[in-house]
Amino acid sequence: MSTAQAEAAVRYHGPGEGGELWGGTQADFVIEWPGHPDREVAVLLQHAAAAELARAAGEDDGDAFRARAARLAGAAWLAAGVARGERLDSFAVISAATLRERPELVGAVRAGAA
Repeated sequence: MSTAQAEAAVRYHGPGEGGELWGGTQADFVIEWPGHPDREVAVLLQHAAAAELARAAGEDDGDAFRARAARLAGAAWLAAGVARGERLDSFAVISAATLRERPELVGAVRAGAA
């Protein structure tokens, strides 16, 4: 990991609007790291993925949980991408299949639920 990657910050900007049109809940972030322009990224947590996360966390799959899960899973997704030096697009989707491939996202939501 480079120094710039180590100094990168993933900041939650707030809930996004219109995510329900795409079948999910949106969380907006800004990634700040030295030597790069700030990058705005919208992360959409699909409803099926939110339902799986609610079951894993032992919580009700309601709007408040979905908003929190989108924030927590999105932040974990982006932080891992920055740490690996990946190119991050302005829009990312976390699906149920993504959760099976990336169990650390489930762990991030469980930890945030505790």
